[in-house]
Amino acid sequence: MPDMGKPQVDVTQLLQKDTNAWTAVLRRHLRQDDVTVTAVASTPLHNETDKRYKPHLIRYSLTLDEHPEPVTCIGKRTNEIEACFYRDIAPLYPFTPTCWYTHVYGHESWVILEDIPDHYPQATWTTADVQEIIQHMAGLHAPTWNQPTTLAQYEWLPHLFVPKHHHYTWDDLQEEHKLLLTKGPGSIISEHAIYHAGRMAPAFLQAANGLAVMRSLNGWPGILGESHLAAAADLLDDPVPLLDTLKQLPTTLLHGAMHAYHWHSTLFADYHLLDWQHVCTGPGVWDLVYFSEWVDLLHEPDQPWQWRSRDESPCSEETIIDSYMLAMRARLGTEFNARQVRQAIAAARCLYVLTAWFPHFATWFAEMPNAYTWQRVNRLRDQDLLGTRFETIIGYRTHLRGVFERFLHAYHTL
Repeated sequence: MPDMGKPQVDVTQLLQKDTNAWTAVLRRHLRQDDVTVTAVASTPLHNETDKRYKPHLIRYSLTLDEHPEPVTCIGKRTNEIEACFYRDIAPLYPFTPTCWYTHVYGHESWVILEDIPDHYPQATWTTADVQEIIQHMAGLHAPTWNQPTTLAQYEWLPHLFVPKHHHYTWDDLQEEHKLLLTKGPGSIISEHAIYHAGRMAPAFLQAANGLAVMRSLNGWPGILGESHLAAAADLLDDPVPLLDTLKQLPTTLLHGAMHAYHWHSTLFADYHLLDWQHVCTGPGVWDLVYFSEWVDLLHEPDQPWQWRSRDESPCSEETIIDSYMLAMRARLGTEFNARQVRQAIAAARCLYVLTAWFPHFATWFAEMPNAYTWQRVNRLRDQDLLGTRFETIIGYRTHLRGVFERFLHAYHTL
């Protein structure tokens, strides 16, 4: 396999659409010396996040000499971890996009990937689609299950919890996040929690900030009440029981942010998992809970920064969990302790909600005039919110009601 860690061309040449550079990349990828790129066109793509037009995805269309159809690929500016993943690990997994080129340079790293269509997007998924994806998830976790030595050879690969060099301290957070600490969450989160949170310490601080904001607004009517806020505060004060449960599980390779929309399904019944910026090692239950929580949250058509809850789920959460357990047991036999993994789901769910949702509240609602205005907004119908700055919360309300019901149940079963 070609060594993509030593590219023959510079990424600047590719960004400038130098045909000679693109020819070199394509020849190396195809292993054909008679391929020649005669023209390169590019189209910026949206990032499909709340930052609507972050320019880090570009679709390139390559015109080839004596070839009637152009070849397309995706250029992506990304972090060092994802670039290293495509360079070192991705070729081992057939459900990852084929990488043509890597340029590893911190947060200015670049990868050139095959263009994966999404013929059957998440909104059209059937039970069979979800089951197939669960099989691929097991195919990601099983090969490195409880093999820390195998994973340790990739020095760039982080652990979900353990920092590379040292534990976060209160002084670290004061230096890196002074603004957050001056707004009040320092009174919610403890130094004890920061020490044990490890790599998740900044996310815990952001969660504490979101909790402080929601408390100032007296919660979110019908979604986030005092019992939810008290549970979050308790976990942020002492996360050790939650974290220890997860740290005792076998370590494996994780995608790290297994959103359902990161899966692309093609006409040829192929499934590809994209967006590996958060790849790490840790307990497989983290990917499982992430996927199960996102399977019913859909993009609005033509508005990828807006979301809505699916009317009818293609697969229940219980079925997703059971299918994963069976798939892992089929691959690993008695090496897979399904009971231990199942018992850790509550801890993974609590950690997911703390780090995936509470941080958003600080940015969504920090500029809310007062609690009275917020309570009044939540008495309005969805159609009354259209065209206002609160329009984006419409699609989340049904979904988050379920998220926080599951969160509270999980908290009580820790």
